[in-house]
Amino acid sequence: MRILTDSGQAIRPRFAPVGECALTIEFGEIIDPEINRRVLALDRAIAVSDLPGIVETVPTFRSLLVVYEPEAISYATLVAALTAACDAPAASRTTGGRLWRVPIAYDVPGNDDFRLIQDRTGLNRDEVIGLHGATELDVYLIGFMPGMPIMGALPEALRVPRRPEPLPGVPAGRVLIAAAQVEIVTMTMWTGWYCLGLTPIRPYDPGAPNPFRFRAGDRVRFQPITFEELETLKSRPISTFLEDEARS
Repeated sequence: MRILTDSGQAIRPRFAPVGECALTIEFGEIIDPEINRRVLALDRAIAVSDLPGIVETVPTFRSLLVVYEPEAISYATLVAALTAACDAPAASRTTGGRLWRVPIAYDVPGNDDFRLIQDRTGLNRDEVIGLHGATELDVYLIGFMPGMPIMGALPEALRVPRRPEPLPGVPAGRVLIAAAQVEIVTMTMWTGWYCLGLTPIRPYDPGAPNPFRFRAGDRVRFQPITFEELETLKSRPISTFLEDEARS
C-alpha cells in the first residue's frame, strides 16, 4: 500500500498493535503538514463510518491511535477496513477545519523572550509580528497539557530552537514557539519554548460542557492587539473568535 501526498512524496501507513485493544497507524517519522493531514483525514473517516467496536481515536503529529473492542471487531478486520480508508481517493481525504482568529499581544511587560526571539532570528520587531500574523497555522493535535493546541508550521525565518534549560511557572495564555511549532499554554507549566506573546483566549475550560475548545484540524490566524486590550477581550465568549465553521 502506498499513498502519495500532493507533492508526490510517498507515505506508507504502518499498522501496529498496541496491547490487545488498540492499534496505531503511522504515516511517517517526521512532523510534516501533509502527513498530519492524512492522520486527521483517517480520523474523520472513522468518525463517519459504521465500523463496530470503535471506542476512541487519538490523532498525533504523524500517527493515529485507534482504541477498539476486540469482541466487536477483530484486529485483522479493523486493519483491512482502515487500509481501505487510507486507499480512498485524495478528494475524500480532505480535512477542512474551523478557522480561529486568535488575538495576541506581543508587547508584554517583562517578556524577555521576545527580544531573545529577535536575537536568534535576526528579525526586528515588526518583521517577527508580520511573519507570525501572516501565517495560517494548522492545529496538529491537542495534547501535553489539557486542551492545549499544538500548531504548525512557522515560516523558516521565524524558527528558533528550544531553550537549553526549561523555564518553570509559565502561566496560561502564553503563546509559545519552538522550531516550526506554536502552542497556547492552558495551565501553568514548565517549558523549553519561547514566549512570543499573550492571548486572552483560554483553549481549556474545565467548567464547560466541552472543555476542549480547539480541535485537531482547525486553522489559526493570530491578530495583534495591544496589551491594554487583553483584559477587555477576556470577557468575550470564545465563540466570537471562531470565524468559519463552514468546513468543520
